[in-house]
Amino acid sequence: MDKADLLFNAYKSRKEIDPFEVNEKEAEEIFKKFSSRLVEEEGLGGYKISLVTQEHLKRFHGKEPMYGILTKPMIVSENEIELWFNHNFAEVEVVFFADSCRNDNFPQCIKETRLGVELPATRFNTWNLNALQLKADDSAAGRLYIGEEVSLPIKGVEMLINDKLVGRGVPNLIYGGPMDMVKWLISKIGEVNGYVSSGVFIGPFEVKKGDKITILGDVNFEIKLV
Repeated sequence: MDKADLLFNAYKSRKEIDPFEVNEKEAEEIFKKFSSRLVEEEGLGGYKISLVTQEHLKRFHGKEPMYGILTKPMIVSENEIELWFNHNFAEVEVVFFADSCRNDNFPQCIKETRLGVELPATRFNTWNLNALQLKADDSAAGRLYIGEEVSLPIKGVEMLINDKLVGRGVPNLIYGGPMDMVKWLISKIGEVNGYVSSGVFIGPFEVKKGDKITILGDVNFEIKLV
């Protein structure tokens, strides 16, 4: 079976598959086909940006940040969030709502700025993956909780999982701040619409069904994973 079909079938059936090796050209082709089928089936909700720090580039052997497609059902505002797969991370990110953002209308095209929690989930049965495998898997797009409206710059955020402090910080990303990552995305695709998860600045931490995530700082909120 075609590798993009393998990933799409795994996504639809909420099953996991063994990782397969891909080269750079294959990863891009699989990503385009897989993400196009997702959008065709579920509609475009926005984008997620990954590997936004040197630490994460090194961890996944990446050369530069990458982006994935978020479909409409992946994006949620309710604070009970269903996890669809077994392997999930939780990450604190700044989330923007982009209204036809291009170089010539940025940043006026940004209509909302929120503090959110991205919940990447892979169709593969392990997180022992490299950047090319993640790219093929639509950058492990899972769920995105769009969170509370917030003002930039972020002053300081803490993340607790099941009432235990796991991380604190402010965005310090490879190309600057969260808005700079949206500008990078525009440079890659030309026009950006929908919610944009601009990259992790606390996390990733592995999470599972039943976990509670609390965010404290510039804004405060709590979500439950089910």
